[in-house]
Amino acid sequence: MVREATEADVPRIVELGSRSLENGPYASMMKDAPEQSARLALQVMHGSGKILLYENDEGEVVGLLGFAVFPHYFTGQLTANEIMWYMLPEERAGGGALKLLWEAEKLAKKMGAIYMGFTAPDEKVAKLYERFGYKQIEVSFMKVLNAVH
Repeated sequence: MVREATEADVPRIVELGSRSLENGPYASMMKDAPEQSARLALQVMHGSGKILLYENDEGEVVGLLGFAVFPHYFTGQLTANEIMWYMLPEERAGGGALKLLWEAEKLAKKMGAIYMGFTAPDEKVAKLYERFGYKQIEVSFMKVLNAVH
């Protein structure tokens, strides 16, 4: 089941965010900051975005998708952009992640967004986006600046 997050869900959102960070592409570059994750979750929920949660059959929150809606930098048209999308690895085969994607698209559209953007941590996820009509616009890179000579 997909539902919108509430303030009571913030501890679980932070927990899932920590899991995502330690197992994802940012792990080698950034350290976990649970307090910041909690602040971000509240800002998204009370600002111009939404956090959707996926509950398994036992009612446990096992995935999330958070996004913000903002005027696009170049056109001013409302654009939704993923902030975080994560499913526990053991829950990925059940289709919950896709349900989060589809609900996020519907909700973003209802919020007035004309476009929706996601990041892809690998080629497998990129192919999933393409399957659902997304087109690659850019490839993202990041560098730790205190390592600059």
